Amino acid sequence: MSAINQAAVELFAAKAKPVSILVSEADSLERALDLAVSVCEKKPLAHLLLPDAAPDSARKKTLAAPGLDETSWNYLAEAGAKKGFEMIRGGLRNYLAGVDVTISVADLGVADTATCVLECPKEDDRLATMICETHVIALAKSKIVANSYEAESFLERALAKERNYTAFISGASRTADIERVLTLGVHGPLELHLVMIEA
Repeated sequence: MSAINQAAVELFAAKAKPVSILVSEADSLERALDLAVSVCEKKPLAHLLLPDAAPDSARKKTLAAPGLDETSWNYLAEAGAKKGFEMIRGGLRNYLAGVDVTISVADLGVADTATCVLECPKEDDRLATMICETHVIALAKSKIVANSYEAESFLERALAKERNYTAFISGASRTADIERVLTLGVHGPLELHLVMIEA
């Protein structure tokens, strides 16, 4: 495990605020998973765009986590099931109309741009970063580097892999029109939670 660069961690947290990233800390991945369950419990149901979608009264909240290892998935699935959530680990193409919350684990954090870097080799991993209304990202503090120069060796390895998709996420999805009217959630999540883990 790499040493934690405390200055980079603090810089990431400072840069996250202007791009509307909600930052919290946890002592383990399990606590980050607990936070994802809590976020899902508190938010209203995602608005589905399909005309034949079930009415809200008949729907369950959805929590997706396709990239988790088996142990973490089992922990999350049990916690979500206790809350009555529909737990999704695969087949996200069937949920393109919307997922309430997704949790991902970042492979790297770049502090000076508050960017989370996620390797997404599978389609479900890619979709998970785009179709949810709220995205929760767990990031080990030891994986936060100060700037993109320090991320170079990681990115060279990641981008050299065949059929790999690498996502760079810096806040919730946002776009603006020619009149500078800012709109959130057009191309992805409305809200991004980052959980910095003491690891």
